[in-house]
Amino acid sequence: MSKKKNKKQRYSEVKQEIPVHDDPYWEVSGIYLDPQRISRHISKFDRFEDKYPFWVDELMEGTPTFYCVLGVAKGTEKNEIEKAFEKKMKLSCYSDNVIEEAFEVLSSPDLKKKYDELLSLFRQITKCMPPEEKNELISNHNNYIHAEKDFIRMEVLTATYGGYFSLYPYGIPDLYEIIGLDKTSPFKEIKRKCKTGSELFKKIYTILGDPVSRADYDFMMHFTIQYGDKKIIKKRNSRQKMWDNLDNDLFEKIVFTALTESISAEESVKRFTEILNRNPDWKQYLPSNNKTFFSILGLDSNSLSGDKKEIEKIMREKYRPLEKTPEVNLAYSMLKNASLRDDYIWLIEKSEILSIFSDIIFQENDFSSETIQSDEMKESFQSDKIYTQTTFGNIIETINKNN
Repeated sequence: MSKKKNKKQRYSEVKQEIPVHDDPYWEVSGIYLDPQRISRHISKFDRFEDKYPFWVDELMEGTPTFYCVLGVAKGTEKNEIEKAFEKKMKLSCYSDNVIEEAFEVLSSPDLKKKYDELLSLFRQITKCMPPEEKNELISNHNNYIHAEKDFIRMEVLTATYGGYFSLYPYGIPDLYEIIGLDKTSPFKEIKRKCKTGSELFKKIYTILGDPVSRADYDFMMHFTIQYGDKKIIKKRNSRQKMWDNLDNDLFEKIVFTALTESISAEESVKRFTEILNRNPDWKQYLPSNNKTFFSILGLDSNSLSGDKKEIEKIMREKYRPLEKTPEVNLAYSMLKNASLRDDYIWLIEKSEILSIFSDIIFQENDFSSETIQSDEMKESFQSDKIYTQTTFGNIIETINKNN
């Protein structure tokens, strides 16, 4: 008895060492038995198929277990399961339906118990599968695992390259194209092209001149072609000419900003729009207009930093002798509010670039036709194992430019 117990315990410990994203809870039996010898298990499995057809269908198509889908181990607390669910809904090769079902099952003790029983039965019924069917099942499962690992890696990279990556479907040039080299160029050639160039070229060198960063960037471009929606990628090619028409200094400024900020272009435009929607009277005090709230009060924006009391003192001294016109009062009331002041300074610093971003993103009247909902993006994967999960940031709200 004690030997059997120890053997079982060792087996459990080994299983726990397997990363969840490799799906340690998914087991296909390596032996073959006549179906009649496991008829009892087959009957139970059939009852599960009647009551929980979605669970059974996904397992029989090679979809990893719900634990693997959410990336959580057995015994994970509900609050951690909720975090995993929210994370996977943003970026994953799995369909929304699968992710949502995984969350519903694993956050319910009763459903989870039934699902664990199904996983045990699944291993049993694979004993009667013909070898070719079993191999196909394993292959499909491995494809899912491989794809999701790509998505996990991409998620990490978007924290660094989110700004640049969000502009990819809108035609932003490849970094190799910008410096006039191809993807097979040696590091020495990249260094020669970039080291004495502009600020943008030097930034590109920090990416393409470093083996690790270059591998990450190359993977990101591969990911876009491999998993990106084919309609958007095709559309990208027609949008590239627009970048050629930009003034070179402005072009380099936009690309440099995209490479140095993790926030996506869509999120930047969304923030820009939300601020102006809340404060429509700010528009006439942004570049390229002659006046700003700072110039109205005779202030330099750089002078409003540091101690809060000192900033308030500077502003009062500038405001006191001025004629209290509505314009002066608006400038003073806005700038003395630290939160509003930060928003306004951000608008001034980003207005030129964000104006271009907005034109790029909303260059076509029917933006909704460009936005493919996640379920539609994954249809191809479900039918022929081509992964087409959207990766181009969040959907932007329509901007009311007339505010």
